[in-house]
Amino acid sequence: MVDVNDDAKGGSYRRVEVLTGPGRRRKWSDDDKARIVAETLEPGTVVAEVARRRQVCPQQVFTLGLPRLSGHLR
Repeated sequence: MVDVNDDAKGGSYRRVEVLTGPGRRRKWSDDDKARIVAETLEPGTVVAEVARRRQVCPQQVFTLGLPRLSGHLR
């Protein structure tokens, strides 16, 4: 984060947060989804680490796996 001095506000400081990473909605192919889910099913894998590598939150990884694990995708 960067501290910015804003003279218009009487010399006080305010914090500005710069977000990096994908800034748009991504469309995952079925193959990409399958790879991510397969990666999480390997023994000893931590879902949060897979999510970090793919730049998504762990909940998204879980949601990707639901249809596959419930038998809707094969």
